[in-house]
Amino acid sequence: MSYWVLEYRYADMDARARVRPEHVAYLTRLHEQGTVLFGGPIDDGLRAMVLFRAPDEQTVRDIVAADPFTLAGVGVDHVIRPWQVAIGAS
Repeated sequence: MSYWVLEYRYADMDARARVRPEHVAYLTRLHEQGTVLFGGPIDDGLRAMVLFRAPDEQTVRDIVAADPFTLAGVGVDHVIRPWQVAIGAS
């Protein structure tokens, strides 16, 4: 398994509030499966970051595509990068 960092920005704060319960439930299920390790807003709260453990980038892209935030146009400008963990990886 590899680690992946997703960063995105919120495009519509009203839609974010409306869709957030579905988004959180979706990512919580993935967290319980060990795929999502951490996630939440960053900077001034207009952007977010999620850390994934997944076999490849396409898996992460598929997860992002099915996220309620993506489907509702809340999360945009997705940037996915591999993260080579040097300390703390098991």
